[in-house]
Amino acid sequence: MSFTGSYEVQPQVWKAPAWADTLYNPYRIEPLTLPQAQEVYNLYCISCHGTQGQGYPLEHTSQEVPDFKDDAVTGQSDGALYWKIREGKGIMAGYKSKLSDEQQWQLVEYIRDLSKPFNLQKNPFKTLNN
Repeated sequence: MSFTGSYEVQPQVWKAPAWADTLYNPYRIEPLTLPQAQEVYNLYCISCHGTQGQGYPLEHTSQEVPDFKDDAVTGQSDGALYWKIREGKGIMAGYKSKLSDEQQWQLVEYIRDLSKPFNLQKNPFKTLNN
């Protein structure tokens, strides 16, 4: 038997468990939330996710790094993003033992901010280049 058609390989979507959608940020959003999250992001996330969350292609893996503006990210609940930050997958480390619970929720807020057009982002220290 032979196959002469073509097909497109769909990227695997990383899904958080359904219960993660029930998680909500227990911390108040304050003026320093986004700047503090930016510091953490610049330490742990920027090398793969980029200054504006655009994601970089990584040569050493086939794992995709999503653009935070993509529907695949913006359509996820805050709880799902929080769970992914905590647990990690593949080349993305889990941060439940490296970052405080508050820092993990701050990163969720920061990802939400980066998902907006640059001129609508609320971080007072935002920058296109770090």
